Amino acid sequence: MASAQQVTTLATMAIEGPLRALEQDFQRPGQEVKVQFDTSPNITKRLAGGELPDVLVAQASTVDQMIKDGKADASSRASIGKIAVGVAMSPHGRRPDMSSVEALKKSILAADAVVYSQGASGLLVEKVLSDMGIAEQIKGKVARLATGGDVMNRIGASHGNEIGFTMVSEIKLGESHGGKLVGPLPAAIRTYTAYDVVVMSGARAPDAARAFVRSITGPGARKVLTASGWEF
Repeated sequence: MASAQQVTTLATMAIEGPLRALEQDFQRPGQEVKVQFDTSPNITKRLAGGELPDVLVAQASTVDQMIKDGKADASSRASIGKIAVGVAMSPHGRRPDMSSVEALKKSILAADAVVYSQGASGLLVEKVLSDMGIAEQIKGKVARLATGGDVMNRIGASHGNEIGFTMVSEIKLGESHGGKLVGPLPAAIRTYTAYDVVVMSGARAPDAARAFVRSITGPGARKVLTASGWEF
């Protein structure tokens, strides 16, 4: 059993970097936060399977559903911010041209591999590739990995000309592996995903859970999030 002041949190991997830092700031004697990170599709599956953390950080649409189902406290809901899908380059690759959609399209076609995740960003990337009309052309060189972290591990280890796509925050977090953020998608096709945080109805320490929500949505937290690529 969790202690009276332990706050269990299930959160999107898009916020892993900044939330790790913010989580440490919140820890103190008698007050502990334990965070599990997962992709958005997996979070949906876990919630549907009956998992009930004390605090949920997820896509706004997922929070909507939890409130509708009576599993989350609407009065505790707060916005985390929004994050864009970004482009990463391998350490030995050519820098993708991001000046226009057509330029990016040419860079993708010239790449040795196109790498993206099975998380929320991957679904957005697949739509972008389809809208560009190149999904079938590049089918043989697409690598779809489990998480944004896996994308950055592969991109960082690549000795070829590989392009990676995942949330900007995940690219920044994974740059230590060698890959680099080129930037968000060109403005004409740029996509954002909004994320919210909410205290779940069955929270075992609701006051501590609400305090944690306040700590990760306040002015200090926004500075940390902004540094990781989040926008408001």
